[in-house]
Amino acid sequence: MEYVNALEKLDLDFGASLLLRRGMSEDAEARRDLIRRLFCLITIAAEDAAAVAVEGQSRNSSPDQAQTSAAGLQELGMRIEILSSAITEVLNAGVIDDDTA
Repeated sequence: MEYVNALEKLDLDFGASLLLRRGMSEDAEARRDLIRRLFCLITIAAEDAAAVAVEGQSRNSSPDQAQTSAAGLQELGMRIEILSSAITEVLNAGVIDDDTA
């Protein structure tokens, strides 16, 4: 996976839905739902990272397996960083009001 364009990809995936103009309550609910979904994806990645870290602790783990585990953790860390950056960008853009976050 190429991470250089990951934020651009998130913009393509979520940008159009944020630009749609609906009624205020529907729009606010859609934005809250987007934030919840992003946090859900972060939770999944964190749980995956915990499982990989547990596997890496095995006494039977070879250096190759440890290297693979470390690479998997790095990828999951980048995924979490990208998702959390997306949440921050949505919030910093003023998309979510203080009372809806």
